[in-house]
This record gives sequence, C-alpha cells and structure tokens, in this order.
Amino acid sequence: MCLLPGGESLPSDSPICRAGAVLSQPPRAVRLVFNEPVQPIGRGLRVIGPDGRRVDQGPVGVAGATVAVNVDARAPGTYRVVWSVISPDTHPDFGTMAFSVLRPGGVLAEGTPAGGGAAVWGTILGALAHLLHFAGYALGFGTLAAVWLAGRADPPSRVSGAPELLWRLTGVGIALLLFAEPIGFAAESVALGAAGGGADPAVVGAVLDSSFGRVLAQRLAAAILLWVLAGALQSGALRAAWTVPLLGAGLAFIDGQAAHASAVRPVWWGLGINAVHVGAMGLWGGTLALALLSRPAAASRPPTVTVRPVASVGRLALAAGIAAVASGVVMAFQHLAGFRDFVANPYGRTLAVKICAVAAAAGLGWFGVRRQTARRLLTWEAAAMLVVFALAGILVLLRPPVP
Repeated sequence: MCLLPGGESLPSDSPICRAGAVLSQPPRAVRLVFNEPVQPIGRGLRVIGPDGRRVDQGPVGVAGATVAVNVDARAPGTYRVVWSVISPDTHPDFGTMAFSVLRPGGVLAEGTPAGGGAAVWGTILGALAHLLHFAGYALGFGTLAAVWLAGRADPPSRVSGAPELLWRLTGVGIALLLFAEPIGFAAESVALGAAGGGADPAVVGAVLDSSFGRVLAQRLAAAILLWVLAGALQSGALRAAWTVPLLGAGLAFIDGQAAHASAVRPVWWGLGINAVHVGAMGLWGGTLALALLSRPAAASRPPTVTVRPVASVGRLALAAGIAAVASGVVMAFQHLAGFRDFVANPYGRTLAVKICAVAAAAGLGWFGVRRQTARRLLTWEAAAMLVVFALAGILVLLRPPVP
C-alpha cells in the first residue's frame, strides 16, 4: 500500500510507502495498491485530517488492484487513511494507516486504528457461518449421496423408502445451509461497515452487489433446490436420486469462489480440486452421521433402510476420507511455499492443527470399520469431524502464504 504525493509513481520500497511516514510536501492523492483486483465497499477509502475531519475529495477511483482518492492535505499534522474493500474471492480487507505532513500532530497523532472490535466480531461470525455451512453440506447432501451410493447395487431399493432418520438429517442440513448465509452476510457487513469506527449503512447494498453477494445468492439457491429435490424424493415423485449428488458437486464448485481456490491458476484446476475436497468431506460427514444415528431394524419387520449395514457405510466414509486427504494435500502444496509455513504464519499453523484433526477422525474411522461395533468410536469420530469443519471455516478466512 503506497501513499503517492502528487499522484506520481513511486518504487514500492520508497519511505513514502511506509505507514507512519512524514512527508515533506502535501500529497494531492492517496492510492492503495493491493496484490489483486478489489471492489470498494461502503465509503471505500477515506482520509481523516489532523482536526478529525475528512479531507478526501471526489469519488473513489478504482483501476484493477489500485484504489485512489484526491485529498486536501495542506494542514500540517497526522492523517489517517481508512479503507474497506472486497476481493474477487469474497474476502474482506479493511484497516487504517497513518502518515504525517511536515510533522506529526493533531487529534490522530496518538490515536489507535479503528475497527479492531469489528474485525474480531467479523472473524467470529465468519467462522461460525462456515462451520454451519460445512455441517449443513454434510447432513444435507452427504447423507443423501451416501444412500444413493450404497444402494446403487440393489435395484429394488429406492430412496423414497429410506427411514425417517434420513429425511430428518437432510432437513437439519438444509436448515443449517440456509441459516449460515445470513450469519456470513452479517460477518462481512460488520467487518467492512465498522472498519472506520462505526456502522455504515451503505455497506449492506454494496456487499450484496459484490462477489460475496453473488456467491451468497448461489448458495441459497442450491439449498432451496435441495429442499425441493428432497421433498420430491421422499414422496416418490422423483426417482432420479443422482440429482442430489450432482447438485452437491455444483455447490462444492460454488464454494471455491469464496475460498482461496479462485486465486489458483488455472482457475478451473483450483476450483476443481476444492470441489473434490469439499464434496469428499461432505460425504465423509454424511456417512458418519448415518452410521452414528441409525438403529438396527427389528427382526420381526422387513428392512426399510436403503443403505447397507453400518460397516458398509463406514467403508464408504473411509473412501471419502481418502479422497479428502488426497485433495487436501494438493491444496496444501498450492498455498504453502514450504514446511516452514506450518509454523511461520496463522494459515499454516491452523492447517497443521486441521491435519491432526483429520488424522484423528481417520484413525477412529478405521478402527470403527474394523470392529464394526463401538458406537463410542463413531461419537469421537463425529466430534473430530466437527473440529475439522470449524478449522476449515477458519482457514477460509485466513490469507495463505501463497495466493
């Protein structure tokens, strides 16, 4: 990010480009240069003068990764630059930066950057929204996909004859998918709107009109369509159960637009690997939920369950886990420069913890399949999967070392 006096270009290592710089002459414009194209949100870019009043003039200009605004910064003292933007992968970027003209001074000289509390709440709400989304994906799509995959070799079985448990799990998954989006929208709006120290009503419309708003609309549409398909399948009006895994694959591909996968080149490769990873994790979680909550049918009644015994579902979960691990390894190579990144930055450290949680879930699943009993193992595996989903939600919010 650079402050450019007079609008001229300066090398990135110029002292004027550093936060806290003291300029010998008033700048006529302030420009922020990001590492990718961005879209201003709300006020976008503001500059506060030494007396606490705004000194930016005219509209904010955007040219790819550069955001600029003209300023009247003739008064000596300290100025604060406040920005709030959103990137194509829906990640918000906001913050403050100070510089001085001639000498430090004024009401902002000893001030602290605004928006710290908003950043915390935005992160908490964002992580919660992703956790609910991943859990809803597993229950909504993963359970139905597991029934379809496990019942394909048994032609008489039909999804419409599945037990009530399946439809309850699917209903909970749909509810979580729908509930996650307003929370995610609140997280984005709170963080960006309060970047300057107070709520900004203009943020609401801007966020909806951004890349985040487009992904939000697609996710809501997928959840509502799943609601329709599940109802049709349960009533027997629809026999094509493969439409649910197909829709789930589409939603997994959509999720990549709101993740770091959209920065990978070629884009189709990054989105594809992310879709495999999300889909495999969802199938793993869905089969686990079925195995954990299902109960053996009474011997006096004919079986009504379209899925196979718990052991078979466990093997399906194991296959999904292998696919999730393999795709996760590919994604790690895409976003980490080396093993040092596992301890050098928050993204790497969080990923290391997630790898441990995945290993724990996989180990518990392996023992569960071999013993074909112990519901306690399934309970611990489910707990490990919730931790994995939570960590995955945090990873989406963090910037990887390699874009």
